[in-house]
Amino acid sequence: MKYREVQECLRAVSVVISKRGGVIRINHFGGFEKSAIYVEDLQEAPNVGLKMARPEHLPSGWLGGDPSFPDKALR
Repeated sequence: MKYREVQECLRAVSVVISKRGGVIRINHFGGFEKSAIYVEDLQEAPNVGLKMARPEHLPSGWLGGDPSFPDKALR
């Protein structure tokens, strides 16, 4: 896969990647540095990103929040 293809695939599951030099940073959209994972192989990035998107790997509180939050945000 090419970088752009990996980026689009992971974006669909709310995971973002960025590349600086030969290092690829993978993180949750809006995630903090401590949740980032770094890889050097682009072929490894989709697997790491998709594993990161699974609920058990999301930062605590992202799934256990107030279920009415979206309704409150729209008011």
